[in-house]
Order: sequence, then structure tokens, then C-alpha cells
Amino acid sequence: MSYGVWLSFFSYTIVTALSPGPNNILALNSTGNLGLKQSRKLLFGIYTGFLGVMAVCGVFSTVLVAMLPNILIYMKYLGVAYIVWLAYHVVISKPLEVTENENSPSFWKGFILQFVNVKIILWGITVFTSFVLTNYHSSISILGFILLLSLIGNGATYIWAVTGSAFSDLLKKYFRVSNIVMAALLLYSAVKLIFS
Repeated sequence: MSYGVWLSFFSYTIVTALSPGPNNILALNSTGNLGLKQSRKLLFGIYTGFLGVMAVCGVFSTVLVAMLPNILIYMKYLGVAYIVWLAYHVVISKPLEVTENENSPSFWKGFILQFVNVKIILWGITVFTSFVLTNYHSSISILGFILLLSLIGNGATYIWAVTGSAFSDLLKKYFRVSNIVMAALLLYSAVKLIFS
């Protein structure tokens, strides 16, 4: 890729990864309520699932592009339903004590979110079809981009998680307001998916 294409690639991937979305809002909410240590299972689930989705996008991108209209119809509404479900649970949640392990966010909640998270699926498909597959075709290149995209996406989620942890006391003090704002951002993501 030329310098200009690399610049476009990084502009698109980083800005989109840092924008509010299900992963980022869920990470912020979890670490704001529980801290980084108690949220590590959820974060690891997000990171692992994200890598899995990027692998699917990279390996099957040409097939998915051919099937895209059919897949997007179902994935879009499944993703919207899950995001709305998450928003509901964010808005009704209260700050948890560290001892309340039964309510701690789980690996599977973060992992499963990735496979219905239309934002990252579309992000991965867009990157592979617009930037990667037009310039690179080898298996090693595809694997490299899978890892690079996972690093960018998971890095953005980690930034939101650290932000939630850093502002933990403020988020706990004003948990109702912060939960409503975060739920509204999730609902905004869902609305954007419906009309995109």
C-alpha cells in the first residue's frame, strides 16, 4: 500500500475503533463500576471474541461479500436486539461491591457480544475488502492484518476500560446519570445500525 492508503487505513480503523460502540461502552461501564481487576474476564472475552471475528472477516471476506445482503439482514437485527438488551441492563445496574461475584461480568458476555456486534463485523469486512484484499493476497498478509486489526480494536476498548477505571469514583457517585448516558450511547449505536 502507498503512504496515502496507509494513512487512510489507519485513520479509518483508529477513529472508528475509538468511537462509541457496544465494546467500548460495556468496558467503560464495567470498569467504572468494578475496576479493571474485576472486569478482566469480560475484557478478555471481548478481546478473544474480537480476534475471532477478525479471523472470520479475514479468512472468509470474499465469501461474506457475496453473501453480505443475506447475512447483514439477520446480523443487523440480532445485533440491535443484543445492544438494546445491554442498554437495558446498563441502565438498571447499580454499582457492585467487589464481593458480589455472582453479578460480575463474564467472559462469555464479552465473547458472545463480538459475534453479534455488527459495528465490528462491518468494520472488519470494510477494512478487508477496501484496504487489505485490494493490495495483499497471501495468507501471511491476511494473518498480519487480522492481528493488526485486533490490536487496534482491542486497544481502543482498553482505552475506554482505563477511562472507566480512572473515573470510577465519579461514575459510582453519579451512577444513575452515567448509566443513563452509557445506555443512551448504546441505543444510539443500535439506531445507527438500523438506519445504516
